[in-house]
Amino acid sequence: MKGQARVIGFLNDYLQIELAGHKQYLLAAATFDRWGLGKLREAQQAYAREETEHAAVILRRILFLEGAPNLADACAVRSPASVEEQLRRDQALVTRAIVHLREAVTYAAAVKDDGSRVLFERMLVDEEKHLHWLEVQLGLLGGLGEKHYLQSQI
Repeated sequence: MKGQARVIGFLNDYLQIELAGHKQYLLAAATFDRWGLGKLREAQQAYAREETEHAAVILRRILFLEGAPNLADACAVRSPASVEEQLRRDQALVTRAIVHLREAVTYAAAVKDDGSRVLFERMLVDEEKHLHWLEVQLGLLGGLGEKHYLQSQI
């Protein structure tokens, strides 16, 4: 089934966000493991797995629409200097994804590509849940202070 070029563009752009997230969360998980923060390591590992699953779904949709997946490595990832820095990086990436997905949902609906619209909506719900988790973690970090927050993540 030949897909609409701009929908495929939205899919490819979101694929890049998912692949960036996978790398970012994987590195954060390893860093948190090194720092002895097991709960945060587990959360980051789960998000890395989720991003991989999302990327696979997006790839299948692009191919179904007879598009060419863009797997170019478009983002550099670096180790965080602190937990707060990592949570804020994650928040920025997830916020970027939400903005992108909202536009993609609107466009896919306008061109009546309901399969892509539903996919974008499903991803949007996951991103909103992730943003909520990040906001809670940052709130706890601010409310408890770094020392007590980090103790709760061992």
